[in-house]
Amino acid sequence: MATAPRGNVGKSTFGPGERLMAMFRASSRDPAQEITRLRHILDKFLLHCWDESNKKVAAQCCIDATKWYWPILEKLLNQECKRPGTRVSSILGFDLIRRLLVACSLEIATTKNRLPCDFRELLRILELSSYDFLKVVMLVFRAVGDVHRAEVGHLLQIEEKVLENLVWTSDSPLWEDIRDNGGRLPSCLQVMHPSQLEDPVKTDQSADPELPPTAGGSLGANPSVSSEQQSSQSAGTRTKFIHPFARRVYALMSGRLRELCTTLNIDAGLRLKIWTCFEHSLVHYTFLMADRHLDQLLMCAIYVTAKVTLKEIPFKRIMMCYNSLQRTHTSVYKDALIPGGVMDDFTTANQNQSSAVLTPDTPSTHYPDTHRQERRDLIHFYNDVYTDNLHSFAQQFAEVFKGDTPPLSPFPREKTASTCKQRLPGHHSIFISRLNTEFQSLRKPAISFTISRSPRVILCEINNMVGRWEPPSSPGSAPPADTQREDEEGEEEEGEEEEGEDGPSAKRIRLVDQSAWHRRLRDVVNDRVVVRRKQAEQHSSCSTSQT
Repeated sequence: MATAPRGNVGKSTFGPGERLMAMFRASSRDPAQEITRLRHILDKFLLHCWDESNKKVAAQCCIDATKWYWPILEKLLNQECKRPGTRVSSILGFDLIRRLLVACSLEIATTKNRLPCDFRELLRILELSSYDFLKVVMLVFRAVGDVHRAEVGHLLQIEEKVLENLVWTSDSPLWEDIRDNGGRLPSCLQVMHPSQLEDPVKTDQSADPELPPTAGGSLGANPSVSSEQQSSQSAGTRTKFIHPFARRVYALMSGRLRELCTTLNIDAGLRLKIWTCFEHSLVHYTFLMADRHLDQLLMCAIYVTAKVTLKEIPFKRIMMCYNSLQRTHTSVYKDALIPGGVMDDFTTANQNQSSAVLTPDTPSTHYPDTHRQERRDLIHFYNDVYTDNLHSFAQQFAEVFKGDTPPLSPFPREKTASTCKQRLPGHHSIFISRLNTEFQSLRKPAISFTISRSPRVILCEINNMVGRWEPPSSPGSAPPADTQREDEEGEEEEGEEEEGEDGPSAKRIRLVDQSAWHRRLRDVVNDRVVVRRKQAEQHSSCSTSQT
């Protein structure tokens, strides 16, 4: 049974590694049964109606997914077992986790092998929901690590799609958590730590002091109970994931709004009012998100807030700027859900909120059947649905409004890039990190190059070190024997070349710039030339003697 090298994710492995096998045995799990369970899940994927041309590719995807699955599972178990009261046996007994890890592994494999399989279709094949996917994807990010940045980047894009649209379908388990949370999405202050907000003092609101400072991921389930008991957990336990979910929604959409405001030249004051209106729609009119896209509500919030504050921005300009952003699609503003023939249902939604929680499972007065729905562009959605629910709230930001202006919601801080060092793949100890002038590492590197600051000669020294396949020598230490000998030979060769009247010859300058590796390569070429000349001379002498 082939196994991957220790610590490598995505390398060649067709079964659990030694560490994972030991975990199985320690938790009284049969490794053979674990392998069989994985094969059953992959068989379900293979039994999908693939075209003849794609069946071989699908089989290869299953092989590649297996190579990803076992190392990811091992690292995930190592991480989760560090949590107090968590046991390997309880995590392995939760079948949902296993299927979610297979989904992530298959998504990586299908993308690498270019198998035409939409992520939504992949979830349907494995009988998973996009809401469940969010519960485990953060753990996969940590397990895969910075070494596989391409795979992490792809899964981040998938997570973005899920947060924007896929998780808001009317049949999503998300609505159960929203119903258990009082029919509302938690507010930004309820889920974000004060350190993650831009000046929360200005908002006249207080954050929850018990929130953790970081948005760490967890399995989203109580690992101490069996899979049968998971379905019968209390409402309080089920709603735990709604907070990290909302935190990720606000983090994503604050970045989206920041990009749009930069493109539209919107100042920070108006941006905060737009954010308040957008958050209000998510918290108090969550039902508007059913089968819709977060960006649809965001663009409507931009338009209505700018309009009531007399800084009107044409809708077409908002959509044009939105289309200029990365990973956006015109279908977002060309294909908005509008309940056909029941416009008044949404008009009365605000009046009924006090007596009933509105979710997609609410009777069809608010969520009509599919055949009663139609899709039109975003302007029609704004005029027919959005304004009936949100215009009165946005009107409170108008200068002519005589009542009390609602408190502004805090805006999440822009996420700074990680200052952690990233090691480049290869045989050398070469790391890349962001420049941090406030923190100095205790261990100074032998060679350090800072873009736009360090001289060019340092970069040449790094290139020479890479060419020699040797680590740089520390200051004051003698170079390796072979390097020293080659340098001396090079100096002797260079010394044979006399200097001209105008300084060193061009040949000497070229030799000085060459590394030891280049000189060694040149010597090999010269030796071959000498051998060929001797062979040619011997051949010519033999020919002469014969004549």
